[in-house]
Amino acid sequence: MNLPELFSYTSAALAAVFVAFAPFSKRHTLPQWSFSLGMLALAVEQLLTGLAIRANQPLEIAQLIRWRFVASAFLPGLWLLFAATYSRGNVKEKIGKRLPIIVLAFIVPILLVLLAPDHLARLTKDPLLPFQWSVHLEWAGFFLHIVFLLSMIGALVGLERTYRASVGTLRWKIKFMLFGMGTLFAARFFTSSQIVLAQEIDQNLESVNAAALLICCLLVGRSLLRRGSFEIDLYPSQSIISGSVVISLAGAYLIIVGVLSKVIGHLGGDQAFAIQTFLILIALVGLVLLVQSDRARQIVRRFVSRNFQRPLYDYRTLWLKVTNATSQSVREKDICLSTTKLLSNLFDTKLTSIWLLEPSNTQFLLAASSDQKTDQNLDSEATHIEAGSIPEELLAHPAPINLDKQKESWTKTIVASNTSRFPKGGNRILVPLTGQERVVGFMVLGDRTNTLKFTQQEFDTLSCISDHVAASLLSAALTRKLEESNEIEAFQTMATFFVHDLKNAVSTLNLMLKNMPKHWDNPEFRADALRGLGNTSERITNLINRLSQVRHELEISPQKLDLSELANHAIKEWEQPSHVQFESSLSDDLQIRADKIKLKSVILNLVINACEAIDEDGKIALRTERDGSHAVLNVTDSGCGMSDEFIRSSLFRPFKTTKKSGLGIGIFQSKMIVEAHGGSITVVSRENHGSTFSIRLPLA
Repeated sequence: MNLPELFSYTSAALAAVFVAFAPFSKRHTLPQWSFSLGMLALAVEQLLTGLAIRANQPLEIAQLIRWRFVASAFLPGLWLLFAATYSRGNVKEKIGKRLPIIVLAFIVPILLVLLAPDHLARLTKDPLLPFQWSVHLEWAGFFLHIVFLLSMIGALVGLERTYRASVGTLRWKIKFMLFGMGTLFAARFFTSSQIVLAQEIDQNLESVNAAALLICCLLVGRSLLRRGSFEIDLYPSQSIISGSVVISLAGAYLIIVGVLSKVIGHLGGDQAFAIQTFLILIALVGLVLLVQSDRARQIVRRFVSRNFQRPLYDYRTLWLKVTNATSQSVREKDICLSTTKLLSNLFDTKLTSIWLLEPSNTQFLLAASSDQKTDQNLDSEATHIEAGSIPEELLAHPAPINLDKQKESWTKTIVASNTSRFPKGGNRILVPLTGQERVVGFMVLGDRTNTLKFTQQEFDTLSCISDHVAASLLSAALTRKLEESNEIEAFQTMATFFVHDLKNAVSTLNLMLKNMPKHWDNPEFRADALRGLGNTSERITNLINRLSQVRHELEISPQKLDLSELANHAIKEWEQPSHVQFESSLSDDLQIRADKIKLKSVILNLVINACEAIDEDGKIALRTERDGSHAVLNVTDSGCGMSDEFIRSSLFRPFKTTKKSGLGIGIFQSKMIVEAHGGSITVVSRENHGSTFSIRLPLA
């Protein structure tokens, strides 16, 4: 048995060990099943590769290689699915966005091996070795390896996003899994690129795949020993991954290999090409591991600081990071989450937590932690700390302190609630969050990589960061109180209108009930009472319907229609009073996309409002016209007009009206409908000189 054959059998056996991982695990999740099925496909592929290397008959070799292609066809889709779902908290959303790519990664390779099995590869005798056979790609095999190449890049990008999104203990749990799978994907990317360039499947490249699978199994096995490596939910950023290390290295590698192939092709020496490109791949992967190593980054940072007399941190860049982390949201929870992630990456700590003081000042609640998965999974005893004398002590000691060197009882309470996961992780640091002479909360940092101690320079940096975070949290709390105040004000305003109308309806009903015993025998009274009941019921129903329009979310169903025709239909539903003179000037061919019912209600509402603004004889004009890429509808009246102050502060707000019987909802709802169509509504008005409402909508 030669070395390539031994590699293939050994890697197949190790991969087969992980096949039963998903069926026998406690949680049957999509990433677990895709991982197990991917390992099954790899085990079958390597087993068939070993058998093909051992075989001597060409027909037997060809049959084994064909079945190997069938097993390999499942790899792109399975590993893309794994990379997109592993340790992701928003699996459904991510799968929804990448579903077409994943489906193509499944369908295209399988169709190639099923529909064109005779065009995958061909066997030829090696002219130098009479008893050896060479495997040359044909068109189906060539495209199959192109799919391998692209899918491995996509899988590496998915793993990189997961790695970047993890911090602290979460990164510690999944690091070996990501490195193991990354080694496998990088090796497959390398071998697929070589096969595509050479149009031939080399036995040495198969040994690279087998060796990569061996290393992958060892690293993955190490990861599975860390409890919870498949139970982590991360939420990577949606930002464009233009700075991806994977994409940059893949591009650099392909450029280098392309240039190298040209040089070697010109000078000769094809035998050294695979070795040289393999060394390039190893160098690039080693560079990635070195760049992503926490310990290496710390060593380089401290070496530069000691020998070149520069600060540990570029404070301009640091302050931009802190500002971005605290300004992306106005919610205390989001600010704490982004700050926790920033501090874990900045100071290489696996224990980073933020605790906020409740408004009642009775206890501190855990707002964010680098070891926090979901709020529902947290132990209730670890999510709060009784305040006691802690707020007074934090005000008295606003600078960061070393918790493990303190002997006061209040520090022991904090230490007990921030348990260290690593016995050699170094001391835990307490950073108070104070501002405006009050305590907002505190931060705890610990379990530092390489057990490095915090320097005085880092203590000063933490003090500046804590001041900035405390100010952001105070601002967020003020914003929340303002929102609550606005909600209460809106509720009180709506209740005032609602109670006023209900009071009138109840007064009418009470009057009827008082007179009913005296006048019930009078037929005219009974008829009048029934009319009154009907009018009151209709009034209450109308009030409820109009209030429901504000409560429900606005949904539109746009269709192509002519604005002038829609305006004409709306006018036909309006009963024109005798004291109002109406004129219309409607232009042709104003095609827009709009919800017919809702936009017609807006036009009708503007015309009715214009009519109600006219006390005596007056005039209303409706005009439509084209203005560049927009259609414009104007409704002009000669009514009472409005003041600038009312237009600026009250016109488009709900429950603000000048009409005695109005709720102030109509014009507010009209504005929402117009803006939902991508348009705008404006008004020009002067008191006692009328008003002009203008609606601008984009043309279809």
